[in-house]
Amino acid sequence: MTNLAGQVMVYGDDYTFVVIAGSGGAATATTQIKRLSTDEGDLTLPSPNGLRNGDQVRITYAFTSSSYYQPTEFDSYDQVVATFGPALVAVAPTDPTASQVSSPITLAAKIAFENGAATVLCVATDPSAGDYRTQLVAAYAKVATDYRAQILVPLLVNGTYDAHTGTNVANLLTDIKSHCEAAGSDGYGRIAFCGVAAVYDNSVTHDQLAVQVASKRVVLGYPNRLLLFNSSVNASTEVDGFYLAAAMAGRLALNAVNRGLTAQSLTSFTGLPATVAQAMTRTFKNNLSRNGVCVAEITAANQLMVRHGTSTKTTSELEQEISLTRIGDTLLQTIQTGMSSSGLIGEPITADMTMNVKSSLTGILERAVADGVIVAYSPVSVRQREGQPSVIEATFSYKPAVPMNYIVVKFSMDLTTGDSTTDTDQAA
Repeated sequence: MTNLAGQVMVYGDDYTFVVIAGSGGAATATTQIKRLSTDEGDLTLPSPNGLRNGDQVRITYAFTSSSYYQPTEFDSYDQVVATFGPALVAVAPTDPTASQVSSPITLAAKIAFENGAATVLCVATDPSAGDYRTQLVAAYAKVATDYRAQILVPLLVNGTYDAHTGTNVANLLTDIKSHCEAAGSDGYGRIAFCGVAAVYDNSVTHDQLAVQVASKRVVLGYPNRLLLFNSSVNASTEVDGFYLAAAMAGRLALNAVNRGLTAQSLTSFTGLPATVAQAMTRTFKNNLSRNGVCVAEITAANQLMVRHGTSTKTTSELEQEISLTRIGDTLLQTIQTGMSSSGLIGEPITADMTMNVKSSLTGILERAVADGVIVAYSPVSVRQREGQPSVIEATFSYKPAVPMNYIVVKFSMDLTTGDSTTDTDQAA
């Protein structure tokens, strides 16, 4: 609010808001602007900046439609910019260490597109839901039963819920774990790629965070500080780890279902800050990978590459490999969709029904093999469930394509004397 001379009036000093109908967050609420006085006992006195009864003022406000906070699918970066604004600032900040990110959701979508995602499903967090942790949980609920939301990237920005402390980040990761595992149990398989803010205090290290989460449906990326070029100001800027998570998510979306992220290159970034790169020794990276952190490293060819596409659940190789989790989710959804559209549900159970079910399921599995979702499957067994005459039960097992993570080469040196010395095995 400004007066006609252009002087800005200050909220809380010169004016305030009064809700006169409905609740503050309701779409139908009615709010009035109340002029304040230097002495609330005498309302005829001007406000601290001289606003008086009867003065004309100019009011500027931002309007957000109710659909803004609903899941919206985009197939181009320009569409995202039109909705959420540009990703990066157009003018360099006076503080060289200040963030140049203008819209986190736009930048994350841009990076996902650049790394291969064909579409992105954006959900803006609604400030009226509460602090940022509460906003994220509310956003997860909006896609709980949405089959499009197969790969999630929560943007753990530092704001109303402090996302740079170990305890708070652990809480945020617990929330996304709970959502993904509940959705998976309901048949909506999904994997979350997570990263933490560049200002994360590291009071709980990445390997400790991964051990705490320990879920086949949560990937924790490292490092949390990367460099990204802003062409508008012709300079690189440091960005957060959740943008690395967006790159990993975009790359996985591009890949075939049975292909994970191990040895996959990522684009969008110009490199790592020197202090980060220098700290990433082999011992350091081995410790992170061993404990379930998905590490991206700079290779000898100066490419950013995923070292091992691992989930935070390392106790079982079947749960550690994100490609195996994705295969299981894809197969489940394929069977759910195929059997639901087979036309068999609701039909009377005749002598041919078990054979019809077996035939339909076998056709679905054959398609899964042809599409490379699975390698093979055992013969399908079908029977009418005992004690439940309206239930036809079909069972089978399947073989997924297990990723090759190591090549072990053994070699020896021939000393031309008939003797040889065998070197220690090396894993690549």
